[in-house]
Amino acid sequence: MFLLKSPIALLRTKILVIMLMLWCLKFNANNTRKIDSLYTLLKTTTSDTIKVDLRLKIAALLMKEDSLKGEHEIKIAFAAIKLINDKSFALKFIEKIGKVYYNNRMLSKARSYWNFGLAKAKDENNAEWQAKFYLRIADFLQREDYSKQCIIYFDSALVFAKKSEEKILTTILMLKGRAHYDNGDYKLAMENYIESQRLFEKNKWQTLEYGHLLHFIGSVFKRQGFNDKALTYYEKELKLARDINNKSLEAEALYLCAAMYGASGDLIKESVYLNQSVILFKEEKNDRMLALLYGNLASNLSDRKEFKKAIDMCLKSLNMYIELDEKEGLSSTYRTLGDLHVKINEPKKALVYFKQAMDAAMQIETKQLLNRADITESMAFAYADMGDYKRAFDLILDHRVIRDSLNNENNAEYLQSLEKEYQTEKQEKEIALLSKDKKIQEEEILRQTSQRKSLTVVIILVLIVAAISMFAFINNRKKSNLLAKQVNEINYQNAIIKEKNKDITDSIQYAKRLQEAVFPETERLNAYFAESFVLFRPKDIVSGDFYWFEEIKEKAFLVVGDCTGHGVPGAFMSILGHNLLNQIIIEEKVTSPAQVLRILDTRVTNALNKKGNREENNDGMDIIICVIDKQNLKLTYAGANRPLIIKRGNQLIDLKPTKNSIGGIQLDSVKVFRQQEIDIQADDALYLFSDGYADQFGGPKGKKFKYKQLTEFILSIGAKPLNEQKSILLSTLENWKGQLEQVDDVCIIGVKI
Repeated sequence: MFLLKSPIALLRTKILVIMLMLWCLKFNANNTRKIDSLYTLLKTTTSDTIKVDLRLKIAALLMKEDSLKGEHEIKIAFAAIKLINDKSFALKFIEKIGKVYYNNRMLSKARSYWNFGLAKAKDENNAEWQAKFYLRIADFLQREDYSKQCIIYFDSALVFAKKSEEKILTTILMLKGRAHYDNGDYKLAMENYIESQRLFEKNKWQTLEYGHLLHFIGSVFKRQGFNDKALTYYEKELKLARDINNKSLEAEALYLCAAMYGASGDLIKESVYLNQSVILFKEEKNDRMLALLYGNLASNLSDRKEFKKAIDMCLKSLNMYIELDEKEGLSSTYRTLGDLHVKINEPKKALVYFKQAMDAAMQIETKQLLNRADITESMAFAYADMGDYKRAFDLILDHRVIRDSLNNENNAEYLQSLEKEYQTEKQEKEIALLSKDKKIQEEEILRQTSQRKSLTVVIILVLIVAAISMFAFINNRKKSNLLAKQVNEINYQNAIIKEKNKDITDSIQYAKRLQEAVFPETERLNAYFAESFVLFRPKDIVSGDFYWFEEIKEKAFLVVGDCTGHGVPGAFMSILGHNLLNQIIIEEKVTSPAQVLRILDTRVTNALNKKGNREENNDGMDIIICVIDKQNLKLTYAGANRPLIIKRGNQLIDLKPTKNSIGGIQLDSVKVFRQQEIDIQADDALYLFSDGYADQFGGPKGKKFKYKQLTEFILSIGAKPLNEQKSILLSTLENWKGQLEQVDDVCIIGVKI
């Protein structure tokens, strides 16, 4: 929507642009000075932890000017963590990296670091940091308007927070309640809010977060029509804000109270509170809240019948929301503009605004039911003013259906009962404390009387016990000398076992580096394909899954193998498969996928059966080989027990494999490997994977994820960028697995033509 501006308004805009440019120059100069001073500190400090922290601060400042330089600093700092033997510091630093990326709207990288931190916290069995990372991811999803998906992560955070500390638990309960509120589920929202309130008041935490909680509880009562109750909580928030001298919280509480005064008909007091809030938010330079307040002032002017001023104020709010690209604010403001045009007898123009409001509302998940209910009601009145009573009646029916799902008597009674139950509980505790004090005084008198009588008896008993203890001490001393020798021997053996375990683990870690060194670098995939990702999660340190990539004469060979077993045995098999592919494809120049599988089968079988009968050895591998000709848009595929999935538009093409494995006890003469050749298109996405993901147990019933569910899930996320798909696949696997052990190695490769 374009808004015409007067010459004066255009002049003002030019002046603002010039001022903004001057401010940017000043900001860049200040930023450069800060970066230089941090580099100076970096050169002088000898502390590794301070160096890492300084690097991250430099990165955060550089991100505002040059994201590549900022990321370079992050990579240096991240590498330096390995030199610091402090697991808690490493986890805290990973969380901070995610925050830097998130603050610069590099969302997928923020999410990937938090996922990495979560995996590391799980490996270290650190409940506190698992709770923090689950909370960070949940809050990220909620802020990005995924208010349904985030609840799963809040639930996971709660599991670990209960083993951790109450501070985290309080925050999780509050934010989870907010997610339920955004979904229109006020019962569950209030349950979580009340639990959070108990913890805040138990610990006497008078903080900014507690102020937000009072706001949230008040908003539930407001949505249910209990304005007096809502105002009580908003006034508590206002008092807290002034007690802790937090201007931002005070501004928030002022505009919330203003809304309740407006609802009760006190328009003057509403206007006073709103203007006080505007002054504070201007000091805070909070454009989002200023846009909201201008909308509220427009409503206040409308209630005072000053419709033209209200429309001007509303357009001021709309301009700010357009600049901020805030869909929820746009929806609300378009609806207010529509209501104002209804009031000045311009229903047709009002309907244009209402439709824009609905379009904006449908683009967000948060409060969608609530927004639809409000807009539908307004549209009904506009059609009634135009004389289209049938459409108005239909819309009123739609409004009632939506509103009933949000606001029914059971909800109202339940919310009041929760709050009343909490207040009653507090009163009962206070009475119990008074009774307890009186009882303590009476018991103290009795105790002093009986204490004197008991003292004599105690002295006698002490003498008897002392005699018995002396005898027992002499006897136990002999036994303890013998026990000490046995303990020393056990400790010696434990030390030997621990050292051997360390040697074995170090060897396997080194084997992991060797195995990863033979795998193709992901940059090669990115260079050949439009997009790509590699999701590689060994069950143990090393993996029986492997992948292979090579470009030969303008064609690309892409392979994923799944060897028998996992861990060290599987890793040996994967190296064997990798080396044989180098021989067959690169050295011997065999380019037919089916022929590669036949030769590979023979050589794997011969390599594993040099001694003894082949029936004694059933080791082998399942494998998929794709040959991609981008120039002619052709794909040749052959698979040994592994399918190929192609996503094209809104459909999946499932290419079935030959039901034979490579190697094993089956005779070579029985096996026939077939290949398929199909035409491919630009933007086709290919997915190659081992069976580890589909075979993972988990979910609510502890069952396998299964191949069908995996393909349906790939189709559902197929429209997203491949690097984002990787993050989603990884987090879904972690959620599905839960506390269960990973059953097999996982390897999924996705590439886009």
